[in-house]
Amino acid sequence: MKQEYQSMLQAGIEKKYRVLEEEIEKDIIRRIQKAGKITSAADWQLQRYMVLGHSTEDVEAIVRQAVGGSWADTFKLYDEVIEQEYVRSKAIYEQVNAYFVPYEQNYELQQITNALIQQSNDELSNISGSLGFMVDVGGGRRVFTPLSEIYNGYLDNAITMMASGAFDYNTLIRQVAAGLAASGLRTVDYASGHSSRVDVAARRALLTGMGQLAGQISRMNGQALGTDKYEVDWHPGARPDHAKWQGRVWTWQQLVDVCGLGSGAGLLGWNCRHSYYPFLEGVSVRNYSDEWLAEMDRKEARKVPYRGKEYNAYEATQKQRQMETAMRAQREKAQMLKQGGAHPDDVLVARCKYQAMLDEYKEFSRKFKLPEQRERIYYDLRGRVAPSQRTYKEYKIAEENRGKVVIPDAKINSFFLKPGAKHAEEFFDVGYTEKDGKRLRRDILAQYNENRAVDKKELTDGAERFSIFMELGSAGKRKTFRIVWQKDSADAKPRLITGHREG
Repeated sequence: MKQEYQSMLQAGIEKKYRVLEEEIEKDIIRRIQKAGKITSAADWQLQRYMVLGHSTEDVEAIVRQAVGGSWADTFKLYDEVIEQEYVRSKAIYEQVNAYFVPYEQNYELQQITNALIQQSNDELSNISGSLGFMVDVGGGRRVFTPLSEIYNGYLDNAITMMASGAFDYNTLIRQVAAGLAASGLRTVDYASGHSSRVDVAARRALLTGMGQLAGQISRMNGQALGTDKYEVDWHPGARPDHAKWQGRVWTWQQLVDVCGLGSGAGLLGWNCRHSYYPFLEGVSVRNYSDEWLAEMDRKEARKVPYRGKEYNAYEATQKQRQMETAMRAQREKAQMLKQGGAHPDDVLVARCKYQAMLDEYKEFSRKFKLPEQRERIYYDLRGRVAPSQRTYKEYKIAEENRGKVVIPDAKINSFFLKPGAKHAEEFFDVGYTEKDGKRLRRDILAQYNENRAVDKKELTDGAERFSIFMELGSAGKRKTFRIVWQKDSADAKPRLITGHREG
């Protein structure tokens, strides 16, 4: 950061901007090294880097560092990027010099800085306004615990980066969630007694904090334009008490009195996705007419059936959020089972259940024409959790067959997998162990298909017995087994009688 900028900014702000600069520099270098060129995203980040008071010489230094200090490679990248349609300003690459915009003339950065200060304080502490890790000490007094410094430190840096425009919202949520988890934090506690998973709390705090920051800038713009009126934007699936005032024009006082600006449950409050913009009477044109809003209200209120329940637009979005939360929890469960040394079959079932939840999420979103927001699921950075397609297909078939047949526990544990039992060695030879009862049961269920029944035989008491050949065992060891079933009456479920290697 230029010395002139350092002298103009409070120590806390300067520190936040230094962290921002370092993160932008690292991310630009990473992108160039990975792609071998100045990508569209890297070009955008270089534009935002200039806003922080840097010169084209500073930009050139970053690019040169990305290519190992080579001038030739730097110029080659410059020549290539200038020809790209996505370049926002070719001057960055064509006119390399030490000139930078003085802070007094850098109105964009001044506006961002002033908004950050109004949102928090001169040191940019707790920009999001989060109450995480605050405790009630009695007498109406609430204080922050030491953990709040770690939590708010991550949030403050993230909001500063988001406000700069150099980083996107979802990337920052993933970084904050991963950083907090690495610090040992799993949940965020509030003085109210409520507790949230760290990824949920971080997302809520960043969404709310950034929305309020945008509101500060809109307020500044309105004052500069000499207007006291603002238009609130509209989005589908708004909560009922917000749907009443979204899409309309209000005075500043009405934003407070009618829309609840400044309250947790109102405009720009907890998880609110609305914004407002200056509206100049006689100049501005409303984006949403009263007629259009009335029609959308009717459409949003309409109930749509799904699996025995009905949902309107808002209820559908809430159901979608519940599904995303449940999937994050299931991803965590699968990973913890694996890390804790659980039986591989238990881990596999947890992964398959996660995939089943993903399938339902996709089906539900398509039914209600909602965009899938899988980035909400992957904030945990746990990597791939879903099983292979083949494994999941076998799991689904097994689950479908589970209620169609009867497999007594004794047949699995006291016959097939009990050392010394008649056919136990045949199962052990193909990779099963004494502890693989669940796995063997699932493998049998996955291959049960009455259409493949052979050697059907009617018994004297009216029962029917038949066999199904199945390929059982671990990969590379599978052999053919004859699994024998019996239906004691025409409407009885087939029950497993015996099983042994065939041939």
